[in-house]
Amino acid sequence: MPPLLDVRDLEAGYGPISVLHQLSLTVEQGEIVALIGANGAGKTTTLMCLSAVVKARAGRVVFDGRDLVAGRVPAHEVVRLGLAQAPEGRKIFPRLTVLENLQMGAYTRTDHDAVGKDIEKAFGMFPILRDRQHQAGGLLSGGQQQMLAIARALMARPKLLLLDEPSLGLAPQIVVQIFDVIRELNRQGVSVLLVEQNARMALKVAHRGYVLETGRITCTDKADVLLNDPRIRAAYLGE
Repeated sequence: MPPLLDVRDLEAGYGPISVLHQLSLTVEQGEIVALIGANGAGKTTTLMCLSAVVKARAGRVVFDGRDLVAGRVPAHEVVRLGLAQAPEGRKIFPRLTVLENLQMGAYTRTDHDAVGKDIEKAFGMFPILRDRQHQAGGLLSGGQQQMLAIARALMARPKLLLLDEPSLGLAPQIVVQIFDVIRELNRQGVSVLLVEQNARMALKVAHRGYVLETGRITCTDKADVLLNDPRIRAAYLGE
């Protein structure tokens, strides 16, 4: 089978600044793939480009058999096709309630009867959100907002979930809970492309990994191989 996501020679940037340089990566159906790298390496730009929020200047992004770049697929249609993102910094709607945030995550869907069932599923995954469902999102703790951001992305029923720094700024016990959820989602059949500065956690949960340096992929291998590579350990694991 072809990859669920096949990115080839992707070029992107902002104004005159080029950020991504001939970036290529794949995500197979049922995989968790980690994308690690230092601050400013282009990790978030990569995800934003895949989501069509940042427009690619060149290259191919083939998702589930469709070239998103050549087809000039807009961001809302990318979500409809099955690619959803929980962005860096969560970016929930702070004045909307938890329930309204989840409903917003399903805005591309037409199967309205099933939306309620998926909200219940989200509450089962993150019980605290059920308790806070009528509370404004901006009043949640950082960990609760991250749970909401992931749950909101899942409301689109994605085939591929893009996670951008899901552990950023969270207490260790919440980080463990978030990564347990990532594993469970993958067991349920959701493929994941994970951007994460906590390289150790990312590689422990992933099947494969890519290393991004100044907009270029410099290394790729199975996650356990990268986790035990002395160069990776020195550069990204603090050893």
